[in-house]
Amino acid sequence: MHRLRRWTVIVGVAGGLFGLGFACRDADGPPSAREREARSLVLRDLIASREKLPEPEELQAQRRDLRAEIEPGDASAHGGSGRAQPAASTLGLVVWVGDDELLVRDTGGVERDVRVLDDTRFRQGDREVSRRRVEKGAEVRVAYDVEQGEWVAREVELIRSPAASAAEARGEGALTQPLPR
Repeated sequence: MHRLRRWTVIVGVAGGLFGLGFACRDADGPPSAREREARSLVLRDLIASREKLPEPEELQAQRRDLRAEIEPGDASAHGGSGRAQPAASTLGLVVWVGDDELLVRDTGGVERDVRVLDDTRFRQGDREVSRRRVEKGAEVRVAYDVEQGEWVAREVELIRSPAASAAEARGEGALTQPLPR
């Protein structure tokens, strides 16, 4: 019986040393595909837990806006240029401007990446403007198509630039009455 315990202890210690050696293998090597996938799942769940869900009223307002802008069967309509009309549009603030994309936060607080192509039109009012006019903080209406699950901007209308919004907030753009004497 003593021999059996002694062998059990020896095998247990040897197994523990082998396991420790296996756990301490090359830590500088790149992570395996399984490890990367596990990290991605953890990060995605962490980010999803921090996202703010939109209010039901805001979602209903967005649905009404979309219904008003898109009539059934109009998604494949063509304008005078022969180019397909955009499928939908959204109104929001520019959160980030990249070389070929915009990050737009819509009225419901949802942020969307919108790809900008070379043929995307930029306009302010009734005139075309440079894509450089669209800056962080600008209020825009983006007419887009969904291609392979990605929003692709067809037209970006600059409604209010960040400088105009700041001036309005300071009261410079508003009509003021003279102070009584």
